Amino acid sequence: MTAPLRTAIVGCGPMAHWHAKTLCLLPEYDLIALCDIDEAHAQALAEAVGRGRVYTDCGQMLAATRPDTVVIVTPCATHAALTIQAAEAGVGGVYCEKPMATCLADGRAMVETCRAHEVALAVNHQRRMSAPIRKMKELIERGAIGEAQVYRGSCAGDLLSDATHLVDTIRFLNDDAPVKWVFGQIHRQIGPEVPRDKRHVQLASAGFRYGHAVETGAVGVLEFATGVRAELLCGDLRLPGREYGDYEVLGTKGRLWRAGDSADPPLLIQDERGGWRPIEGLSPRNEHGETGSACYGAFARIVRDGAEHPLKGESALQDLEIIMAIFESARLRRKLELPLVQERFPLDIMIEEQATGR
Repeated sequence: MTAPLRTAIVGCGPMAHWHAKTLCLLPEYDLIALCDIDEAHAQALAEAVGRGRVYTDCGQMLAATRPDTVVIVTPCATHAALTIQAAEAGVGGVYCEKPMATCLADGRAMVETCRAHEVALAVNHQRRMSAPIRKMKELIERGAIGEAQVYRGSCAGDLLSDATHLVDTIRFLNDDAPVKWVFGQIHRQIGPEVPRDKRHVQLASAGFRYGHAVETGAVGVLEFATGVRAELLCGDLRLPGREYGDYEVLGTKGRLWRAGDSADPPLLIQDERGGWRPIEGLSPRNEHGETGSACYGAFARIVRDGAEHPLKGESALQDLEIIMAIFESARLRRKLELPLVQERFPLDIMIEEQATGR
């Protein structure tokens, strides 16, 4: 029998509870440590799952426990530094929450550092592992709606923290084809000041969330090398009345619609037979848990055997490049062809330019 992977979680907020509970259900993992700068968060998670020694310093935890794998569930702006720290400490794999980083330079550094130290890197774009999304892809490939022409994603939240799922899922549905060009626009309206706590978790109305600046609403248009296009709408520019994580595929003979994470039925089709009808064989129950198990089961295999992971860091880096290109297109007010040259976070540059009157 292969020994379980000794695993530590860094960042013990609400999302970490999903990661911890998923890990505790899988025989491939042994959750040995929980780390958070707020000890109360780490202690609460340890009590919730009944395991894991508590730490408040990542470096001390890595040195004391020498884990095989590290799961990073901290504010977005800290992902790159913590991933690099874990890789340089000699772990076998890093499983990082999305988005992987807040600028292209940091994302590239994460991939390069993990590659140099032979560390497996995965980023939690888990929707491409979910049953409804995989069924959508199967139906597209079977020609159930003819030839796919336009992919559309809509969600609440900000472009970087939330719409990263839209980008990754649409890339998956379109066979991860390269993106040729990107066009984007955003607007940013700042509400009442919200004091920043040490976890940097705030409402987007404060203009700052998870350690990085955010916009109020954003739209993006992508054209893949295949000629297929995608439309992204998020924040207050999302489609009215739509739930979080809404996906449509428009084809020459019909449409597919996954109407949000909590949709019941999970997937609908409209084709030559007439109006919308549910796709049989999909259940909304326990989708989140089943998807998590699939993601972490695959991650154990990549750490142990070097297998390919659907959520690999190189794929997440392509998502990040597209998101940064949407911001940069909005900043420069023109369509941008990839690859993207700008390595900083374009929204930061826009804010600086506005402050200086440039």
